[in-house]
Amino acid sequence: MGEKHPYKTRQRQAVSDFLSAHRDRYLSVDDVFGLMRAEGQGVGRTTAYRTLESLATEGCVAKVVAPGGGESRYRLIDPERRDEGQLVCLSCGRAIPLDCEMLPEFYQHVEGEHGFKIDFSRTVLYGLCESCRKGD
Repeated sequence: MGEKHPYKTRQRQAVSDFLSAHRDRYLSVDDVFGLMRAEGQGVGRTTAYRTLESLATEGCVAKVVAPGGGESRYRLIDPERRDEGQLVCLSCGRAIPLDCEMLPEFYQHVEGEHGFKIDFSRTVLYGLCESCRKGD
């Protein structure tokens, strides 16, 4: 009973490969499902959802919920940059590494003054990227 069906393994690998090819964006389940279908990959929406949730639980994929309780979005985590936050564009979904010299000081302030320890790997700031602000 512990054996996995090869079809599911292929679909899981297809979703992982797709995320790897789009690692600069947070994508919703519908984004993953729709774009994979458009590329001719036969992965169902439910399979895409279950695979994304499984990869998130395993710590391979970052999962964020859009402000206001919007749909969850997923992005492959770069193993070399696990402890790095992200800037996420609300318009195009692009993820930009939040690599800034000021962050350690900010994190220390929040912990010291507010008694709250921030999880670097889950730090996401939402806004608009430069391209979307300019209307490109």
